[in-house]
Amino acid sequence: MKHGLRNLTALLMAVLMLMCLCPEQAAFAESAAETETQAAEQTNKTKMSASELQAQGILTVGAKGEEVTKLQQRLKDLGYLEGKVDGQYGGGTKRAVIAFQRRNGLTTDGVAGTDTQNKLYAEDALAAPNGSPVDTLAGDVPMLVNKEHPLADGEFFTPADLVQLNKELSSKLVTIKYKKTRGVKAAVDALKEMLEAAKEDGIGKWQISAGYRTWDDQVSMLNSKVKSIQKSHKDWSSSKARRAALRTVAEPGSSEHHLGLAFDINKKGSSKFAGTKQSDWLNEHCWEYGFIIRYQKEKEKITGFEAEPWHIRYVGIEHALYMRDHDLCLEEYIQGLEDGSIQNPAARTADDADSGNNNETIDSDPGESSDEPSEETEEPAA
Repeated sequence: MKHGLRNLTALLMAVLMLMCLCPEQAAFAESAAETETQAAEQTNKTKMSASELQAQGILTVGAKGEEVTKLQQRLKDLGYLEGKVDGQYGGGTKRAVIAFQRRNGLTTDGVAGTDTQNKLYAEDALAAPNGSPVDTLAGDVPMLVNKEHPLADGEFFTPADLVQLNKELSSKLVTIKYKKTRGVKAAVDALKEMLEAAKEDGIGKWQISAGYRTWDDQVSMLNSKVKSIQKSHKDWSSSKARRAALRTVAEPGSSEHHLGLAFDINKKGSSKFAGTKQSDWLNEHCWEYGFIIRYQKEKEKITGFEAEPWHIRYVGIEHALYMRDHDLCLEEYIQGLEDGSIQNPAARTADDADSGNNNETIDSDPGESSDEPSEETEEPAA
């Protein structure tokens, strides 16, 4: 009898608990059903053709016609589309849509859905920056670009005075792995002078594998690295693979290669660079020509990147020599300049020159004139 009462009491309590939880359970079930419906809709969209999506007012790669022409013209008017308005939604249009979405705080999927189109045709749609070339060597302080200091509007950033390396550097001096590799003229001139000095010292067989990179170049490089990691670690999630990739490849907008002042230099035909005669010579002499070894082993926690003995960055001779002599990476050097603990050597040199000119004795009258084998496995990264 006691057992029966105990069981009945337990049953009644369970019923009461279920009654109390029913509203919450109903809400949860409704939310879960809604989520499943949204997921199903998204899955269906990915299975639909461009024409089927277009019939629903969604424009994506493969769409064509007047709606696409209108979309392209609006993107062109706002400065996002560089190609022609042809009514064909291709890769160029997708990149323009992504750029618009990013600048206007939308999901960057390259698909012109309802939200994207509403914003695109709105009066408050943000236009692309003017994209005027930037002098990356202007001022007395080197530009700092890293994870904490990405380029503003990096997608539209272009350095001034870019030149093609294979038109500036002799093939007898260095091999340019990719013929369209570019760099800022002053940095390329310094690179040429440095390699000529190395040649005089009997060090040759140099190869340049990277220089200036666009935003799209960096996107492609990062995505490729993530895929490579996922291929090697099949049990890793995409987010884990991306975190690993970011140890050696910078996010778009956070790479020094956007400045046109950084180069990846290595020994042609070698699978390793560290420990070679070329690497040793570079580590000893690059500073004399205005370059720094940007990512060093002992500075990894500061720079946020693994050591890259092949990655050099042009900053100018005065800055480079100071960093070498005081064992500073660029982040430490910039911090010292900003907090006043370091006196800018470039500014000091200019002051000394002015002082020297003021003390000169002028003898002449002011009015007179006076007299490929195996590819390297160390990847170009940040």
